[in-house]
Parts: sequence; C-alpha cells; structure tokens
Amino acid sequence: MKKILILFFGSMIMLQAWQIQDDPYYKHRKSQFEMLKNSDKYETMMLGDSITDEGLWDELLENNKVQNRGISGDTTSGVLDRLDSINKSIKQVFIMIGVNDIMRGKEVDEIYNNYMKIIKTFKDKNIKVYIQSTLFIGEKRMENFNPKVEELNKRLEKYANENQITFINLNPIFAPQKVLKKEFTSDDLHLNGSAYKLWANEIKKYF
Repeated sequence: MKKILILFFGSMIMLQAWQIQDDPYYKHRKSQFEMLKNSDKYETMMLGDSITDEGLWDELLENNKVQNRGISGDTTSGVLDRLDSINKSIKQVFIMIGVNDIMRGKEVDEIYNNYMKIIKTFKDKNIKVYIQSTLFIGEKRMENFNPKVEELNKRLEKYANENQITFINLNPIFAPQKVLKKEFTSDDLHLNGSAYKLWANEIKKYF
C-alpha cells in the first residue's frame, strides 16, 4: 500500500494514499460478487463505477440475463482487484470506468494500462468486450478533468479500432460539447432516468 509522507510543524506524519479497495461500500459489494460468482444465469455484465452501479440494467434492457457489476467510487485498480468473481456463464461485458481515477489525480497512462489489463482478462476468457466511452463531467465539477477524459477516450477508441473491439461513444449523446448536459444530470456527474433510457437504447443493438 502506498504511503504519503508530509511535514507538519516539524513532525513527520505518514498517511495512507486513498484507494477504493479500502472503502466499506466497495468491500461489501465485492464480497457479494464473490459469493454469487458460481451463478450460471447471467450472460451480460455491466461493469464500472457509480454511473453503472445506479442503472437498473435488467429493467432498462428488458433482459433478466444482465447483471450489474458497478461499484460506486470504483477505479480501474478496483476493477482489476475484483475480476476473480466473473461468472463462467458471462459472454459479453460492457465496460465504463476511469472517471474516478481522473478525478483523484491519476495520469492517463496509468488508467489506460490498467484498462488494458482489464480487457485482457476478459479476452483470455473469450468474453466479448464492449468499451463504452468515459463520460465527460458537467460544468460545476469539470475543472481540469475533461481534457483527461477526452485523452483517455481517444486512446481507448484507437485501441478498439486496432483490435476489433467495439467502442461505444456515448458522449455525442450526453456531452456533444464535451461537457455533460444539464438535462441529463442533477450533480454534473451522475445520470438521471432519461439518460439511462437513452444509454440502454444505444446498447440494445448489441444483444
């Protein structure tokens, strides 16, 4: 575990670097996924952070073989640490991850490299991968994050095109000006019902 050393009024204080794996919600969700990993009911996995976690995917997609494997606050490293709970029956996965890495100061190189490891895990299991664009952030929270979101998406799309993977770019729908539209969010980050409906309609074609 990474440590951070700071000097405070002449004293040295050691702080642990934040990581999603220490979060109680992450631990509780991960423990459920591990407990349920032997189920053979599901064929499609929705994988990501809170933006995925908050979606009622089986209802949105009208498909009871879709499972939600989103965890609020999750990062690419958090996803990597829970890929041992993939159900053997999974045939395809829709991934959206990376915005929390960016908001917590991770560089695009590190995020991208983690993403490649995530994709490799699924490809090694012959699971079809769909990369969904990381969504741009709204005006009140975007700060300097959206340029990194754009850079990550460009690299992911290039990789997808070069490796026969489908890249689903949702930003023309939700953020055509590279800022999440207010009509789709109440906090400039998460999505409302109308956004999820549009998202679901966009990926139904892949079922």
